[in-house]
Amino acid sequence: MNYDVVIATRNRPEALKVSIPLILNQNRAPRKLVIVDSSDDCERVNRTVTKIMADSPVKLEITNSEANSAQQRNIGLKYVESPVVMFPDDDSLWWPGVAEAIMRIYERDENGDIGGVSADLIKLCPPQAHLEINSENKMLFKDRLRQRISGLRHILNCRIGSDPMYILGQSFWKNSDVPGWMVDENASLTEYMAGCRMSFRTDAIRSVGGFDQDLGAFVGWAAYEDAAASFAVMSRRALVTAHNAKVCHYTFPSQRGGGFELGFINQFNRAYVICRYSPPCSTARRALKKFGHYKALQYLLGIKNRFGRDRIRGHLKALRAMKVLLESPPECLRDRYLEQCQKNLKG
Repeated sequence: MNYDVVIATRNRPEALKVSIPLILNQNRAPRKLVIVDSSDDCERVNRTVTKIMADSPVKLEITNSEANSAQQRNIGLKYVESPVVMFPDDDSLWWPGVAEAIMRIYERDENGDIGGVSADLIKLCPPQAHLEINSENKMLFKDRLRQRISGLRHILNCRIGSDPMYILGQSFWKNSDVPGWMVDENASLTEYMAGCRMSFRTDAIRSVGGFDQDLGAFVGWAAYEDAAASFAVMSRRALVTAHNAKVCHYTFPSQRGGGFELGFINQFNRAYVICRYSPPCSTARRALKKFGHYKALQYLLGIKNRFGRDRIRGHLKALRAMKVLLESPPECLRDRYLEQCQKNLKG
């Protein structure tokens, strides 16, 4: 069974210099690599990728797009020809054996009951990564700290914050039968797949329309389009994590946008995805307000600078605006989401 790789990228040629060779050097290399670029200097990215791929037998497709990671992934999906597609971020660093561990699960799933397989996120960069750390690509302190305490953050988010994303993801498990061979492959059901480590059966992600481009239409990137795609697929098939597939999300320095936009869209998109994929009065919906207040307390720690103050302001605005989503009937939900985004981000 073959797989293709789609990478949505923007202004990160230095990240691609590190991540692409780790993909090409897998013992099971992809059939095709698709790069969808929204950089300010697309020619520089084109030159960088072409040079990396010069001696590779892997087929290359490079195309350009406006900035919206969900839209970029959908564009890349059109070029996919293999039965499996992997969607790493441009700064996802694959350890050896990632592709093998993921593909073994798809191949053993003879009935096609599994729609997507996630890699396991770890903190350490693979030793094969040619990562020359300098001022341009050194991970920011806040990102290094976030990575180091990721396990603790997960526990706090689930147990104290009651993260509605995990609550919703686990609600799909009752519909999934776990085959006995998953133990042999060191795999388990997963709540949803983060963008830096996700893969899908191509027919599964296409059958749900790919990624929701609305989630990135107002800010030039996207938030929780990976979760939305996961839940859409999970309504029909299972999602699992291959724990033998190790990926490090290095997080090359970049700024997605202003603090207000970041604070608003992270909370508002979370609420929209939960409302779209869970019924009224569900446990996941009831957890939205509590989790929003929990995140607000976290954001208060960063109000010493302008960005932090803008972020908490945007977050609180989203907490008030999400009432509109919670009260909307399903047929009006998308319109209400777009109206509130237009009002608060473009008004």
